[in-house]
Amino acid sequence: MTRNTQPIIVLVEPQLGANIGMCARAMLNCGLCQLRLVKPREEWPNESAIATAADADVVLEQTRVFSSLTEAVEDCHRVIATTARERSDDLPVVLPEEASQLSQATLGAGQKVAILFGPEASGLDNSGISIADTLLRFPTNPDFPSLNLAQAVLLFGWEWKKVADTMPSTSVREMATRGDVAIFMHRLEEKLEGAGFFLTPELKPSTVRVLQTLFSRMQPSDRELKLLHGILTSLTRTGSELDGNDS
Repeated sequence: MTRNTQPIIVLVEPQLGANIGMCARAMLNCGLCQLRLVKPREEWPNESAIATAADADVVLEQTRVFSSLTEAVEDCHRVIATTARERSDDLPVVLPEEASQLSQATLGAGQKVAILFGPEASGLDNSGISIADTLLRFPTNPDFPSLNLAQAVLLFGWEWKKVADTMPSTSVREMATRGDVAIFMHRLEEKLEGAGFFLTPELKPSTVRVLQTLFSRMQPSDRELKLLHGILTSLTRTGSELDGNDS
């Protein structure tokens, strides 16, 4: 299985190196080798991770570390976030098999997919979830739903491998990368700030998060994103510029 035909596993703020190693082992069991870490608590490379990876060296050697989740997924077109929540911000919630099918269809179109896993103690927070376009929920016992990090990675990897081994390539609509969407979001936020859109500083973060979720859910294409940039440019022209165009 080549790197370009498999999803990227992203561990957001993992707390223990040993858990990262066990995730690497679970990944390689399922033919996955692309691992990204966002602000791991312990120093990387990590001896505990090497010990618990049980010779999954190919995963650890290629692991990339990022200082923010935005940077970790900026080259990805689809982002699926694991969560125990039934529903959040109107994002679609899927089970592992459907998440694997979505991943494989996107990969088949030559686009990148990231699967997000949150910190061991708390899972992904709202900012992590808002960057995703789809939520993945594992159908565990509702009276005892918690999984350790490596278990969650293995459950997804196992389902993805089954789908990848049997699902033919299918075409999906092209999507802009999360990095391009983030550039638009930054520009939109700046323009809204300048126009006095945010009523109070306290309300701004939650409003920005809602906007982030909106555009993540839309999954705009490159063409659609260029149109949105053009609309923003048109709406924010100064009166003098408009007068100049009319003359």
